[in-house]
Amino acid sequence: MTYMPGMTTNVEFGYDVAAGRTVVLGCPPDCPDPRRNKYLMHLAHAHGVPVRTTLRETAETAAGLVIDPTW
Repeated sequence: MTYMPGMTTNVEFGYDVAAGRTVVLGCPPDCPDPRRNKYLMHLAHAHGVPVRTTLRETAETAAGLVIDPTW
């Protein structure tokens, strides 16, 4: 945990989901420690948030939601 652990990301994502904001979660399966993403993915699925596995898919989904929030 010496190099940018990003611990606040989980908290910020939780605030966005709980507030009903439109978000997309990008969780690559080959990240250094995919176990850390399990709760985020669980939370996303529980709230109907799209989960994508590549940067391209995440960006395309986010762009689609900006253009059409029902996408």
